[in-house]
Amino acid sequence: MENSSWIHPKPEIDAPSLVIYNSLTKTKVPFIPRKGKVVTWYTCGPTVYDAAHLGHARNYMTFDFLRRIMEDYFNYEIYIVMNITDIDDKIIIRGRQNHLFTNKKASVSKIDQELIDFCKISWKNYVEKNIGPISNVEEKQVLQDWSAQFSKLKNNPEKLETEPKFPMYINTTQKALDALIKAEDILAKNSTGSSKQDADSLLDDMQDVVSLYLDKHFGNEVTDPSVFRTLTQYWENDFMQDMQMINVKKPDVLTRVTEFVPEIISFVEKIISNGYAYESNGSVYFAVNSFDGQNGHCYAKLEPKSKGNQALMEEGEGSLGSSLAGKKNTADFALWKASKPGEPAWDSPWGKGRPGWHIECSVMASEILGEQIDIHSGGIDLTFPHHDNELAQSEAHFESNQWINYFMHAGHLHIEGSKMSKSLKNFISIKEALQKYTARQIRLCFLQQRWDAPSDFKHSSMEEALSVESTISNFFANSEGLYRKYNSSGTSNIIGGVRTFLDPEKDLVKDINEAKNKVHLALCDSFDTPTAMRVILGLINRTNVYLRQRLPTADPNPVFMAARYVSKMVRIFGLSDSNSNSTIGWNESNASNSTASGNGVGGSLNISALSNENVVMPYLDILSNFRDAVRLAAKGNPVNVGELLKICDNVRDGQLPKFGVLLDDQESGEALIKLMDPEKLQKEMELKKAQEEEKRKRKEATKLANEKKLLAKLEAGKTLPEDMFRVGERATEFSEFDEDGIPTKDNAGAEITKSRRKKLVKEWETQKKLHADYLKHLEKSN
Repeated sequence: MENSSWIHPKPEIDAPSLVIYNSLTKTKVPFIPRKGKVVTWYTCGPTVYDAAHLGHARNYMTFDFLRRIMEDYFNYEIYIVMNITDIDDKIIIRGRQNHLFTNKKASVSKIDQELIDFCKISWKNYVEKNIGPISNVEEKQVLQDWSAQFSKLKNNPEKLETEPKFPMYINTTQKALDALIKAEDILAKNSTGSSKQDADSLLDDMQDVVSLYLDKHFGNEVTDPSVFRTLTQYWENDFMQDMQMINVKKPDVLTRVTEFVPEIISFVEKIISNGYAYESNGSVYFAVNSFDGQNGHCYAKLEPKSKGNQALMEEGEGSLGSSLAGKKNTADFALWKASKPGEPAWDSPWGKGRPGWHIECSVMASEILGEQIDIHSGGIDLTFPHHDNELAQSEAHFESNQWINYFMHAGHLHIEGSKMSKSLKNFISIKEALQKYTARQIRLCFLQQRWDAPSDFKHSSMEEALSVESTISNFFANSEGLYRKYNSSGTSNIIGGVRTFLDPEKDLVKDINEAKNKVHLALCDSFDTPTAMRVILGLINRTNVYLRQRLPTADPNPVFMAARYVSKMVRIFGLSDSNSNSTIGWNESNASNSTASGNGVGGSLNISALSNENVVMPYLDILSNFRDAVRLAAKGNPVNVGELLKICDNVRDGQLPKFGVLLDDQESGEALIKLMDPEKLQKEMELKKAQEEEKRKRKEATKLANEKKLLAKLEAGKTLPEDMFRVGERATEFSEFDEDGIPTKDNAGAEITKSRRKKLVKEWETQKKLHADYLKHLEKSN
């Protein structure tokens, strides 16, 4: 029987649902997985032919944030697949070039005329391909003339505007030219040749130039498939190491194109049989016109404005694919490419060939995740043509109108406001970035920027990330210190054995709950991590204020509640190693080390593995030395209180920080013990000391400037106001004056005008005040 006295509760706050910015709609839409809490997700992986850079870090960190939030905050069961592109035009060219260049280096033993001539021809080939036609390069003088012209060519505004890679071409050419001129000088001084080291140095400095020439003339002779496999395996391993160092979780399934060639062939055959593709000269092309507008299909769903953009379409075909003939329409794109000599090849119904770039992702995603997928993610630079082509060929294969339900794109990354890309060679590799910053600091930088908006990696943003990390670390140290103190003291030192839970504690709990609601709202709003981080930092600030004002008898549990919540959120964001929601802090002893733990967040120290003596002795030494110093100071007559305080400060500031111990003086007179990373604490104290020194210098500089200003003012005040127009530079300007010394006639005898007299009176009054100040200063000095 229903209890008639029970009233159905009504929520005070409506519980929001997750909405995601969907590139397919260009709006935020409710997230509705196809199968309850299980989410299928495909993310575009790397094309492995070079080192991963910060643009890659931004992309994969971004989707790692989103994945962790969905898994650990919203409790979705994520099934994520990432591919490795190990068949691609870039890979083919880089593999051949590396192979041919290595063989060339092995074939030379010294700098001789033959090598010089080869390098000249290579250099001319590079210049004419990328910069423009040049004259004969046989004579050394011509090379030197070209060297003189490069400073002008570098700043050619027309070239810079039309060809973004032009500065790179110039720098490569200049470097090669300098090496070539140097080599000619070496040969001229030693006609019999030079050392193997000299020859290797020449080729290394001209690698890009020489590799281009070698590939152009001998690339079709490279037939060993291991050339490409060796390259991709090396860079795949390097990429996965980078992901581990920046704490990006591994996908559930990692696929490689080379493992799916039979499936790709079957997939293409189905598209042909459905009437959306055709074979031509051993290649297979997707027929855009046969697809677009037919059977409810739509081409270029993501970027309809880019449909017909020839430059983007050619880039999507790859530098080796653009030379293939047989397309019926320029908008058509390759599903299968007939292999030319020097390219990897697989048997197919259309002859020897290899997969096109776009078809690779469609097949791998569909083979693992099925005919419809919840989420597809990738960089914003892949929207057209890559992702649009993926959508078209997949929907053509399945005869469906929606292969992907939610498309998410991470914004492009800039470095200090400038575009960064691998091809321009102005990128910062992930390993280079980790030499300066920790993985956590880089993650904090990106967390505070919208995942789907352009991002700028610059000094100021990293300074902000370091400041945020320091704020959170200090908060954890305060909370952990209070926790240790609370656990060690229990209730024995509290009057009546009772801790109070009064209005300040109630207000803090209220603030915690409000922060949780605001963070939830932010994360529901398409993973708005910048807002979430601002709310979390606001809670930290509010708790710090409470800590400074709390009574010694106050119940500490509200502080622990705040600390556990912040700890939980930083764990969800991948900033911490902890897997527990009940722990406080980063849960590591060396968070400043970006690579020591192998997961990029920080290492951990196994205290139990150390002997008691090793742990205790450094602190006993400090205690013993402190006691000796206090005893010595106490024997003085009278006792030097200042010296005693100086000894205490030395323990606090000079000794304990070396071991990661910070004593934080509280308003109550007690010190709160904080345990922190020693290296980081030392750096913070050095920074604080440097800031105090800088402040002292600024204060001293201001003091000197004020003194200089005062001296100048006093010097100016020496002159009586009655004499100011009669002496010095002004003496020749006027001929007559009134009783105060103010001019009445100029040096020509003409009367001073009213407007000019007004200005002169103002000057006179200023001088009168200066002179009065001067007299006061003299009086004080005496």
